[in-house]
Amino acid sequence: MKILYVAHGNFWGSTWPYAFIDSYIEGTLKGMGHEVKVYDIFSRVRTFDHFFREYAKKRKLTKDQFLAILDDEAGQALPFEVLNFEPDLVLHIVGRLTPRVLKAVKKLNKRTAIWFMDDPQEIDVTSKKAKFYDGVYTIESACLDAYKEAGSLNAQFLPLGCFPAVHKKMEVEDKYKSDICFIGVPFPARVEFFDSLADFLKDYNVKIIGGGPRVGSSKDPWMWRRKLKRLDVLDKFITDEIVFPDEAAKYYNGARINLNVHRDPVDARFSHGNSRGILPRGISGRSFEIAGCAGFQILDDKRSDVGVHFNVGQEVLTFSNLDDLKQKIKYFLKHDAERIAIAEASQKKAYSHHTYEERLKKVLSNH
Repeated sequence: MKILYVAHGNFWGSTWPYAFIDSYIEGTLKGMGHEVKVYDIFSRVRTFDHFFREYAKKRKLTKDQFLAILDDEAGQALPFEVLNFEPDLVLHIVGRLTPRVLKAVKKLNKRTAIWFMDDPQEIDVTSKKAKFYDGVYTIESACLDAYKEAGSLNAQFLPLGCFPAVHKKMEVEDKYKSDICFIGVPFPARVEFFDSLADFLKDYNVKIIGGGPRVGSSKDPWMWRRKLKRLDVLDKFITDEIVFPDEAAKYYNGARINLNVHRDPVDARFSHGNSRGILPRGISGRSFEIAGCAGFQILDDKRSDVGVHFNVGQEVLTFSNLDDLKQKIKYFLKHDAERIAIAEASQKKAYSHHTYEERLKKVLSNH
Protein backbone atom coordinates (compact mmCIF):
# COMPACT_ATOMS: atom_id res chain seq x y z
CA MET A 1 0.00 0.00 0.00
CA LYS A 2 1.16 3.55 -0.77
CA ILE A 3 0.75 5.77 2.28
CA LEU A 4 1.27 9.51 2.50
CA TYR A 5 1.96 10.11 6.17
CA VAL A 6 1.32 13.68 7.27
CA ALA A 7 3.72 14.00 10.20
CA HIS A 8 2.84 16.33 13.04
CA GLY A 9 6.55 16.87 13.65
CA ASN A 10 7.75 19.90 15.58
CA PHE A 11 4.65 21.86 16.49
CA TRP A 12 6.12 25.36 16.24
CA GLY A 13 9.24 24.42 18.17
CA SER A 14 7.86 21.74 20.52
CA THR A 15 8.99 18.18 19.80
CA TRP A 16 7.05 16.42 22.55
CA PRO A 17 5.69 13.85 22.09
CA TYR A 18 4.42 13.79 18.54
CA ALA A 19 7.73 13.90 16.67
CA PHE A 20 8.62 10.59 18.32
CA ILE A 21 5.24 9.04 17.54
CA ASP A 22 5.74 10.16 13.93
CA SER A 23 8.97 8.17 13.83
CA TYR A 24 7.29 5.11 15.36
CA ILE A 25 4.51 5.21 12.79
CA GLU A 26 6.80 5.81 9.83
CA GLY A 27 9.21 3.08 10.93
CA THR A 28 6.40 0.62 11.58
CA LEU A 29 4.71 1.19 8.22
CA LYS A 30 7.98 0.77 6.35
CA GLY A 31 8.78 -2.34 8.39
CA MET A 32 5.41 -3.75 7.35
CA GLY A 33 6.47 -3.39 3.71
CA HIS A 34 4.43 -0.35 2.74
CA GLU A 35 5.65 2.46 0.52
CA VAL A 36 5.65 5.55 2.72
CA LYS A 37 6.20 9.20 1.93
CA VAL A 38 6.30 11.72 4.78
CA TYR A 39 4.86 15.22 4.55
CA ASP A 40 6.13 17.23 7.55
CA ILE A 41 3.55 19.99 7.74
CA PHE A 42 5.39 22.32 10.10
CA SER A 43 8.81 22.12 8.44
CA ARG A 44 7.18 23.71 5.40
CA VAL A 45 6.80 27.12 7.02
CA ARG A 46 9.45 27.08 9.75
CA THR A 47 11.84 29.07 7.56
CA PHE A 48 9.28 31.88 7.44
CA ASP A 49 8.18 31.67 11.06
CA HIS A 50 9.80 35.04 11.90
CA PHE A 51 7.86 36.82 9.15
CA PHE A 52 4.57 35.27 10.23
CA ARG A 53 5.21 36.46 13.77
CA GLU A 54 5.96 39.97 12.58
CA TYR A 55 2.76 39.91 10.55
CA ALA A 56 0.81 38.77 13.61
CA LYS A 57 2.23 41.66 15.67
CA LYS A 58 1.41 44.21 13.00
CA ARG A 59 -2.14 42.94 12.66
CA LYS A 60 -2.49 42.47 16.44
CA LEU A 61 -3.66 38.91 15.99
CA THR A 62 -4.56 36.68 18.91
CA LYS A 63 -2.56 33.52 19.53
CA ASP A 64 -5.36 31.38 18.06
CA GLN A 65 -5.56 33.57 14.94
CA PHE A 66 -1.79 33.38 14.52
CA LEU A 67 -1.75 29.59 14.85
CA ALA A 68 -4.64 29.29 12.38
CA ILE A 69 -2.55 31.14 9.77
CA LEU A 70 0.46 28.92 10.41
CA ASP A 71 -1.65 25.77 10.21
CA ASP A 72 -3.18 26.80 6.91
CA GLU A 73 0.15 27.75 5.37
CA ALA A 74 1.73 24.52 6.64
CA GLY A 75 -0.76 22.28 4.91
CA GLN A 76 -1.49 24.11 1.69
CA ALA A 77 0.97 22.06 -0.39
CA LEU A 78 -0.56 18.75 0.72
CA PRO A 79 -3.04 18.42 -2.21
CA PHE A 80 -0.10 18.72 -4.62
CA GLU A 81 1.75 15.98 -2.72
CA VAL A 82 -1.34 13.80 -3.03
CA LEU A 83 -1.51 14.41 -6.78
CA ASN A 84 2.19 13.67 -7.17
CA PHE A 85 2.45 10.57 -4.95
CA GLU A 86 -1.04 9.12 -5.61
CA PRO A 87 -1.32 7.34 -2.25
CA ASP A 88 -3.88 4.73 -1.31
CA LEU A 89 -4.22 6.43 2.08
CA VAL A 90 -3.41 9.81 3.60
CA LEU A 91 -2.77 9.27 7.32
CA HIS A 92 -2.42 12.05 9.90
CA ILE A 93 -2.17 12.33 13.69
CA VAL A 94 -3.37 15.05 16.10
CA GLY A 95 -5.30 17.04 13.50
CA ARG A 96 -3.59 20.34 12.64
CA LEU A 97 -4.71 20.24 9.00
CA THR A 98 -7.29 22.93 8.27
CA PRO A 99 -10.74 22.37 6.71
CA ARG A 100 -9.65 24.23 3.56
CA VAL A 101 -6.78 21.80 2.97
CA LEU A 102 -8.86 18.74 3.87
CA LYS A 103 -11.65 19.73 1.48
CA ALA A 104 -9.10 20.02 -1.32
CA VAL A 105 -7.71 16.55 -0.54
CA LYS A 106 -11.22 15.12 -0.44
CA LYS A 107 -11.85 16.33 -3.99
CA LEU A 108 -8.99 14.10 -5.11
CA ASN A 109 -10.92 10.99 -4.03
CA LYS A 110 -8.17 9.63 -1.79
CA ARG A 111 -8.87 7.81 1.45
CA THR A 112 -7.95 9.77 4.57
CA ALA A 113 -7.59 8.80 8.23
CA ILE A 114 -6.92 10.76 11.41
CA TRP A 115 -5.66 9.50 14.77
CA PHE A 116 -6.58 12.01 17.47
CA MET A 117 -4.21 11.97 20.45
CA ASP A 118 -5.37 14.86 22.63
CA ASP A 119 -8.79 13.55 23.66
CA PRO A 120 -10.73 14.33 25.74
CA GLN A 121 -8.92 17.65 26.31
CA GLU A 122 -9.56 18.76 22.70
CA ILE A 123 -12.79 16.90 21.92
CA ASP A 124 -14.73 20.10 21.16
CA VAL A 125 -12.34 20.77 18.27
CA THR A 126 -11.46 17.26 17.17
CA SER A 127 -15.10 16.11 16.92
CA LYS A 128 -15.72 18.93 14.41
CA LYS A 129 -12.60 18.22 12.36
CA ALA A 130 -13.35 14.50 12.23
CA LYS A 131 -16.08 14.92 9.62
CA PHE A 132 -13.44 15.71 6.97
CA TYR A 133 -11.83 12.24 7.28
CA ASP A 134 -12.91 8.81 6.05
CA GLY A 135 -11.42 7.04 9.08
CA VAL A 136 -11.47 8.49 12.60
CA TYR A 137 -9.51 7.05 15.53
CA THR A 138 -9.18 8.32 19.08
CA ILE A 139 -6.97 7.30 22.00
CA GLU A 140 -9.90 7.86 24.38
CA SER A 141 -12.77 5.37 24.40
CA ALA A 142 -14.95 7.79 26.38
CA CYS A 143 -15.02 10.12 23.36
CA LEU A 144 -16.59 7.73 20.86
CA ASP A 145 -20.13 8.90 21.54
CA ALA A 146 -19.10 12.54 21.00
CA TYR A 147 -17.63 11.66 17.60
CA LYS A 148 -20.67 9.70 16.55
CA GLU A 149 -23.03 12.46 17.68
CA ALA A 150 -20.98 14.88 15.56
CA GLY A 151 -21.48 12.66 12.52
CA SER A 152 -18.41 10.37 12.53
CA LEU A 153 -20.30 7.09 12.77
CA ASN A 154 -17.14 5.16 11.86
CA ALA A 155 -15.08 6.50 14.81
CA GLN A 156 -13.04 3.81 16.57
CA PHE A 157 -10.98 3.51 19.74
CA LEU A 158 -7.24 3.18 19.07
CA PRO A 159 -4.90 3.61 22.05
CA LEU A 160 -1.20 4.35 21.83
CA GLY A 161 1.32 1.52 22.05
CA CYS A 162 4.96 0.54 22.34
CA PHE A 163 7.68 0.50 19.70
CA PRO A 164 9.87 -2.56 20.36
CA ALA A 165 12.96 -1.05 18.73
CA VAL A 166 12.95 1.50 21.57
CA HIS A 167 10.81 -0.06 24.28
CA LYS A 168 12.72 -3.22 25.07
CA LYS A 169 14.48 -4.99 27.92
CA MET A 170 18.11 -3.95 28.37
CA GLU A 171 20.96 -3.71 30.85
CA VAL A 172 21.52 -0.14 32.04
CA GLU A 173 24.13 1.87 33.90
CA ASP A 174 23.75 2.56 37.61
CA LYS A 175 22.65 6.15 36.99
CA TYR A 176 19.40 4.82 35.53
CA LYS A 177 18.67 2.47 38.43
CA SER A 178 16.17 3.18 41.19
CA ASP A 179 13.78 1.57 43.61
CA ILE A 180 10.91 3.77 42.42
CA CYS A 181 10.69 5.87 39.26
CA PHE A 182 8.15 8.25 37.78
CA ILE A 183 8.50 10.05 34.46
CA GLY A 184 5.94 12.72 33.61
CA VAL A 185 4.95 16.38 33.75
CA PRO A 186 4.00 17.84 37.18
CA PHE A 187 0.27 18.19 36.68
CA PRO A 188 -1.61 19.17 39.87
CA ALA A 189 -2.85 15.70 40.85
CA ARG A 190 0.66 14.30 40.49
CA VAL A 191 2.17 17.09 42.59
CA GLU A 192 -0.34 16.45 45.37
CA PHE A 193 0.38 12.72 45.10
CA PHE A 194 4.15 13.06 45.60
CA ASP A 195 3.83 15.67 48.34
CA SER A 196 1.57 13.27 50.23
CA LEU A 197 3.99 10.40 49.68
CA ALA A 198 7.15 12.33 50.58
CA ASP A 199 7.77 10.95 54.08
CA PHE A 200 7.31 7.39 52.83
CA LEU A 201 9.75 7.87 49.95
CA LYS A 202 12.57 9.48 51.90
CA ASP A 203 14.53 6.27 52.54
CA TYR A 204 14.25 4.86 49.01
CA ASN A 205 16.23 5.49 45.83
CA VAL A 206 13.64 7.52 43.92
CA LYS A 207 13.66 9.29 40.55
CA ILE A 208 11.06 11.93 39.60
CA ILE A 209 11.70 13.07 36.04
CA GLY A 210 9.89 15.40 33.65
CA GLY A 211 8.76 18.94 33.06
CA GLY A 212 11.31 21.70 32.67
CA PRO A 213 11.72 25.43 32.11
CA ARG A 214 10.41 25.25 28.53
CA VAL A 215 7.40 23.06 29.29
CA GLY A 216 4.11 24.86 29.90
CA SER A 217 4.35 28.65 29.65
CA SER A 218 7.22 31.04 30.31
CA LYS A 219 5.22 32.58 33.17
CA ASP A 220 4.31 29.21 34.66
CA PRO A 221 6.80 26.52 33.59
CA TRP A 222 5.86 23.00 34.60
CA MET A 223 8.79 22.18 36.83
CA TRP A 224 8.69 19.78 39.76
CA ARG A 225 10.81 22.09 41.91
CA ARG A 226 8.36 24.95 41.34
CA LYS A 227 5.28 22.86 42.08
CA LEU A 228 6.18 20.52 44.94
CA LYS A 229 5.88 21.69 48.55
CA ARG A 230 7.91 18.89 50.17
CA LEU A 231 11.25 19.76 48.63
CA ASP A 232 12.88 19.09 51.99
CA VAL A 233 12.54 15.41 51.07
CA LEU A 234 11.84 15.31 47.35
CA ASP A 235 14.38 17.78 45.96
CA LYS A 236 17.18 15.20 45.73
CA PHE A 237 14.98 12.92 43.62
CA ILE A 238 14.08 15.47 40.93
CA THR A 239 15.35 15.82 37.37
CA ASP A 240 13.50 18.81 35.92
CA GLU A 241 13.80 18.00 32.24
CA ILE A 242 12.00 16.08 29.55
CA VAL A 243 13.87 12.92 28.60
CA PHE A 244 13.65 11.47 25.11
CA PRO A 245 12.10 8.00 24.65
CA ASP A 246 15.41 6.12 24.41
CA GLU A 247 16.48 7.66 27.73
CA ALA A 248 13.07 7.03 29.31
CA ALA A 249 13.35 3.37 28.30
CA LYS A 250 16.61 3.13 30.24
CA TYR A 251 14.96 4.55 33.36
CA TYR A 252 12.02 2.14 32.97
CA ASN A 253 14.49 -0.73 32.77
CA GLY A 254 16.49 0.51 35.72
CA ALA A 255 13.53 0.92 38.05
CA ARG A 256 12.44 -1.88 40.29
CA ILE A 257 9.04 -0.21 40.43
CA ASN A 258 7.67 2.25 37.87
CA LEU A 259 4.85 4.43 39.17
CA ASN A 260 2.20 5.42 36.63
CA VAL A 261 0.07 8.30 37.91
CA HIS A 262 -2.39 9.81 35.45
CA ARG A 263 -3.17 13.49 35.12
CA ASP A 264 -6.38 14.98 36.49
CA PRO A 265 -9.52 13.63 34.78
CA VAL A 266 -10.62 17.22 34.10
CA ASP A 267 -7.92 19.90 34.25
CA ALA A 268 -9.28 23.43 34.67
CA ARG A 269 -6.43 24.78 32.54
CA PHE A 270 -7.65 22.82 29.51
CA SER A 271 -11.41 22.91 30.10
CA HIS A 272 -11.95 25.11 27.03
CA GLY A 273 -11.56 22.07 24.79
CA ASN A 274 -13.76 19.68 26.77
CA SER A 275 -16.93 21.62 27.50
CA ARG A 276 -18.85 18.41 28.16
CA GLY A 277 -16.46 17.46 30.94
CA ILE A 278 -15.88 13.99 29.47
CA LEU A 279 -13.97 11.90 32.00
CA PRO A 280 -11.16 9.83 30.46
CA ARG A 281 -11.09 6.06 30.80
CA GLY A 282 -7.95 5.41 28.80
CA ILE A 283 -4.50 4.73 30.20
CA SER A 284 -1.46 6.71 29.11
CA GLY A 285 0.94 5.74 26.35
CA ARG A 286 3.49 5.42 29.16
CA SER A 287 1.67 2.27 30.28
CA PHE A 288 2.46 0.44 27.04
CA GLU A 289 6.01 1.80 26.86
CA ILE A 290 6.87 0.60 30.38
CA ALA A 291 5.38 -2.79 29.55
CA GLY A 292 7.44 -2.96 26.35
CA CYS A 293 10.57 -2.45 28.46
CA ALA A 294 9.56 -5.36 30.72
CA GLY A 295 9.20 -2.79 33.47
CA PHE A 296 7.16 -3.52 36.57
CA GLN A 297 4.50 -0.85 36.99
CA ILE A 298 1.87 0.17 39.49
CA LEU A 299 -0.87 2.39 38.06
CA ASP A 300 -3.52 4.40 39.81
CA ASP A 301 -6.95 2.79 39.42
CA LYS A 302 -8.65 5.95 38.13
CA ARG A 303 -8.75 4.77 34.49
CA SER A 304 -11.11 1.85 33.94
CA ASP A 305 -9.57 0.84 30.61
CA VAL A 306 -6.51 -0.60 32.33
CA GLY A 307 -8.32 -3.94 32.57
CA VAL A 308 -9.11 -3.80 28.85
CA HIS A 309 -5.41 -3.91 28.01
CA PHE A 310 -3.72 -5.79 30.84
CA ASN A 311 -4.60 -8.46 33.39
CA VAL A 312 -4.45 -6.56 36.67
CA GLY A 313 -2.47 -8.52 39.24
CA GLN A 314 -0.78 -10.69 36.64
CA GLU A 315 0.67 -8.16 34.17
CA VAL A 316 0.37 -4.82 35.99
CA LEU A 317 -0.62 -3.67 39.47
CA THR A 318 -3.02 -0.89 40.44
CA PHE A 319 -3.50 1.05 43.67
CA SER A 320 -6.62 2.65 45.08
CA ASN A 321 -5.11 4.94 47.74
CA LEU A 322 -1.77 5.81 49.31
CA ASP A 323 -1.93 3.11 51.99
CA ASP A 324 -2.62 0.50 49.33
CA LEU A 325 0.31 1.79 47.26
CA LYS A 326 2.71 1.80 50.22
CA GLN A 327 1.87 -1.80 51.05
CA LYS A 328 2.44 -2.90 47.45
CA ILE A 329 5.73 -1.03 47.17
CA LYS A 330 7.03 -2.62 50.37
CA TYR A 331 5.90 -6.08 49.29
CA PHE A 332 7.28 -6.08 45.76
CA LEU A 333 10.61 -4.54 46.70
CA LYS A 334 11.09 -7.63 48.86
CA HIS A 335 9.82 -10.17 46.32
CA ASP A 336 12.03 -9.86 43.26
CA ALA A 337 11.02 -13.09 41.52
CA GLU A 338 7.32 -12.28 41.71
CA ARG A 339 7.91 -8.72 40.53
CA ILE A 340 10.03 -9.83 37.58
CA ALA A 341 7.49 -12.48 36.54
CA ILE A 342 4.73 -9.87 36.40
CA ALA A 343 6.94 -7.48 34.41
CA GLU A 344 7.84 -10.19 31.88
CA ALA A 345 4.18 -11.11 31.47
CA SER A 346 3.47 -7.44 30.86
CA GLN A 347 6.05 -7.29 28.09
CA LYS A 348 4.66 -10.44 26.49
CA LYS A 349 1.19 -8.85 26.38
CA ALA A 350 2.58 -5.56 25.06
CA TYR A 351 4.48 -7.23 22.23
CA SER A 352 1.55 -9.42 21.20
CA HIS A 353 -1.28 -6.86 21.49
CA HIS A 354 -0.01 -3.32 22.03
CA THR A 355 2.64 -2.44 19.46
CA TYR A 356 2.28 0.29 16.86
CA GLU A 357 2.21 -2.48 14.27
CA GLU A 358 -0.92 -3.92 15.85
CA ARG A 359 -2.50 -0.44 15.98
CA LEU A 360 -1.70 0.31 12.34
CA LYS A 361 -2.93 -3.07 11.16
CA LYS A 362 -6.34 -2.02 12.44
CA VAL A 363 -6.20 1.29 10.57
CA LEU A 364 -5.02 -0.23 7.29
CA SER A 365 -7.55 -3.06 7.42
CA ASN A 366 -10.29 -0.44 7.28
CA HIS A 367 -8.90 1.30 4.23
